Amino acid sequence: MLKLEKNIFLVGFMGSGKTSLGRALSEILEIDFFDTDELITRMQKMSIADIFSRYGEKFFRDRESEVLEFLGQKEPGTCIISTGGGAVMREKNWMAFNENGTVIYLDITVEEVYRRLKKTEDRPIIKPILKLENPLEKIEELLKERKPYYARADIIVDATGKSPQKIAAEIISTLETTCDACLPGNPLPENIL
Repeated sequence: MLKLEKNIFLVGFMGSGKTSLGRALSEILEIDFFDTDELITRMQKMSIADIFSRYGEKFFRDRESEVLEFLGQKEPGTCIISTGGGAVMREKNWMAFNENGTVIYLDITVEEVYRRLKKTEDRPIIKPILKLENPLEKIEELLKERKPYYARADIIVDATGKSPQKIAAEIISTLETTCDACLPGNPLPENIL
């Protein structure tokens, strides 16, 4: 098994598969998995949609930064952390990522975002976009705004049309070859693809 020297922070647009990939990597590497959105909803005892509706986006982003600051202090190599799609927009969050983390960006196309999210009801930022006459245009605009932040990641992975297991295998292969974020361990299981 690969032993990480740093924790892994997964970043990317809504619907890029951060949570599914985080769970897959966590299982393969046998380390903890944290989803910042799930932690915030548990802390606030309400859904993200309700948090946005009741307190606004700034309140949510402030809670997100607090959670990331806490997770940034986790012992290196002990966890995978899935972040919210907009977490990269705050410099404070990058300080948490860089504390002891390797940042991996899951890059997906605008069309893939739309395909994955077109029936969603629980994401407050995308829900009004999907009701627009041309939602792809607005998704592209948002993605373009965030791309320079996502591009700061240590590793960029094309996640369009790939299963979490396939992406996990690619990431592990990259980590093994770069070895900036890992220590060699036992061989990986043959069946992770």
